[in-house]
Amino acid sequence: IGIAGFGAAAEAAARDLANGLWDEVAEVRNLLEQALEDACPGIILVGRRQSRLPNTLNLIAPGWKGETQVMAMDLRGFAVSAGSACSSGKVQPSRVLRALGHGDEAAQSALRVSIGPGVGREDALRFAQTYASAFRRAGERMKPAGVDLP
Repeated sequence: IGIAGFGAAAEAAARDLANGLWDEVAEVRNLLEQALEDACPGIILVGRRQSRLPNTLNLIAPGWKGETQVMAMDLRGFAVSAGSACSSGKVQPSRVLRALGHGDEAAQSALRVSIGPGVGREDALRFAQTYASAFRRAGERMKPAGVDLP
């Protein structure tokens, strides 16, 4: 039964890929990234314009801890993560971000956002608007006198 189920899932995945479903997901992800970049000066979009999975984006908001970002977005109804999918529950800088040349502080200020076929353009823009609002509020709280932070 397990093998037959796996086979059916593989066939469905192949159909989705052939029908361009994941290309549409990548378009929504790219729209989300552009909206975030426009609204949140200073953020780093990891892997932007690189070959990568269509449904995931990772951003770094320097000076704003990833765990705090997760809490801020959770309170606003969005489920995101501060770590990689394979390190769930661990509070440590991402090894992947560090391997890409980001230091521990940047890696600790990272947020992972995953989307899927059910996420539309309006959803992405609503997320970007909500994140940008929280980003601005965080920047106001973190901004020491004489230092220009987001």
